[in-house]
Amino acid sequence: MDSVTQIALGAAVGEATAGRETGRTAPLWGAALGLLPDLDVLANPFLTDAQALTFHRSLTHSFVFIALVTLGAGLLLQRLHPEASAKRWAGLTAAVLLTHVGLDCLTTYGTQVFWPFSTYPVIFGTVFVIDPLYTLPLIGGLLLSFRWTPTARARRWANYAGLALSSGYLLLTIVNKAHVQRVFAENLADQHPSNERVLTSPTPFNNLLWRGVAEGKSAYYVGFYSLLDPDRSIEFRRVPKGHDRLGTAAQSPIVQRLRRFSRSYYAVRTA
Repeated sequence: MDSVTQIALGAAVGEATAGRETGRTAPLWGAALGLLPDLDVLANPFLTDAQALTFHRSLTHSFVFIALVTLGAGLLLQRLHPEASAKRWAGLTAAVLLTHVGLDCLTTYGTQVFWPFSTYPVIFGTVFVIDPLYTLPLIGGLLLSFRWTPTARARRWANYAGLALSSGYLLLTIVNKAHVQRVFAENLADQHPSNERVLTSPTPFNNLLWRGVAEGKSAYYVGFYSLLDPDRSIEFRRVPKGHDRLGTAAQSPIVQRLRRFSRSYYAVRTA
């Protein structure tokens, strides 16, 4: 997800995990840790465009990274803020990093959580990388909670409400995804029964309009479906693959890297 969302999620999780013991220190560190995995983009000036695409959401989004940072941050933060135990700070760190990575897995970019043992990208594709309906409840609940003192019950419940609303929205996107996949499967069975696989994903900034890409032998079939459509019919546009145009370039490391990143959903055109 976008940086603003990850900062808000980190702050909200930090507040929920250790806000009562540490006051505003917990959401501040939660926000910082929520941004930490995405700092892998700082390596982009030293990488090619293709390398940057596949490096993002790899090392800093892996379970190995989370384990190492959790151990180190728990000890360091306890020294800086002894009002909470190392176990509490480690719990905050783990919760923030795991929710960051889990949220990224729900997008369509691909998150290599098993790096370095596997570069397999975990992708559920239920939410777009920027979705205000997810982010705004997080921010609203967090800001509202700051009206009260750290030990006030109302403060905790305001933050919990924001987390609950945003989490409920994520559950709704999973339901939407399942429905959309059924609709695309029905239409493809009638119009293009020989398709090999289908990728469905929400369009930018919403979860109502979805795009589906079905792969045939020589072309892709692209269609759109809105949850607000009066019927379930979808019109598909044929996009030739053109994979044969690559020739010997298909075996080059750059092309192989891009194919892996795109999960082989790509088309080749001549300039």
